[in-house]
Amino acid sequence: KVLKRTLVVPDEKSDFEWTGMFDTYFDIWDLSSLNENYDIDWSTGLDGSLTDVKMQATGCLLSLPASQTLLEKGPSEWIKLDKKCPDAIHLNYNMFTCNQQHQYCGDKEAQMEAYNIYSHLKLSPSLLQYIPSKRPQFTGLGYDEMAIHSRRAGEGMYKWEICIDGTRKTCLSHMKVGSGNGNKFCDDRTLKGNCAIWADLNYQIKSRRFFKPNLKDYKFVLANDGTHDWDLDFKGQYIAADNSEWLRDLDERFKKEFPSGKYDFDKQPLADAIGVSGYMKKELSKWKQKDLNLIWGTADALSATLLDLFSLVDSKYLLG
Repeated sequence: KVLKRTLVVPDEKSDFEWTGMFDTYFDIWDLSSLNENYDIDWSTGLDGSLTDVKMQATGCLLSLPASQTLLEKGPSEWIKLDKKCPDAIHLNYNMFTCNQQHQYCGDKEAQMEAYNIYSHLKLSPSLLQYIPSKRPQFTGLGYDEMAIHSRRAGEGMYKWEICIDGTRKTCLSHMKVGSGNGNKFCDDRTLKGNCAIWADLNYQIKSRRFFKPNLKDYKFVLANDGTHDWDLDFKGQYIAADNSEWLRDLDERFKKEFPSGKYDFDKQPLADAIGVSGYMKKELSKWKQKDLNLIWGTADALSATLLDLFSLVDSKYLLG
């Protein structure tokens, strides 16, 4: 069975790791459901007591191969490691993923446990309100029906060799190596269907002859990675999540709570006032910061990415 033990969350020490879960001032997450269902330890390690040297000496600092083995072998390996490291296990800043893109290793039980944990992660109301389907100006216009991730798999139209080759590569990268599911889910018939949807959507939007009166049929939410100019074919047909207002609200709230010329940053440095994670404390300590400029780009990128991701799962249908 899956071990029921306290989950110690690794401290965020770099821009790449930062998710804002420790730094609640930014109000990015709603973790109430997660904390209600699991015993989460958000404090162990923040004081620097779990140093790499100390953890390595105990054998509880995992290498990348060791962390992958932990997942691939499932519960039997967890029990062994739990006996060896009963207090804490240092993940060594490794993401628990396998070689496959966006995949978790392990047996079915391990994958379902990971899924159960992630199902409790929710965006805070202050950020969630900016998902397109939640915006009043888009209500009832069909933007909650279909979401599209930005791979333009339909490029090449019905020239199957162009469309299918690229789509198959993406499809196979999401399959577990050696599972045999590639032939089952990435076969020519399925890939042609995916390409045909793109071709149909593209053609009917451009052709007024086949354009349906109901514009909802052609509207979608887009999570775009910037690899294509979507306006060329779909201008006016899609919307994307916009974090601009959320950033403006954050800036206004910060200025009210830490007014320039009135707040004593020497008496209570900003790093102590709002910083919790290692990354945030480090950034706000640089040159005795009196604003959020040094972390603004990180907060922007994270909030924009999360809005995109939650917009995709908010829709009834997803085409990727």
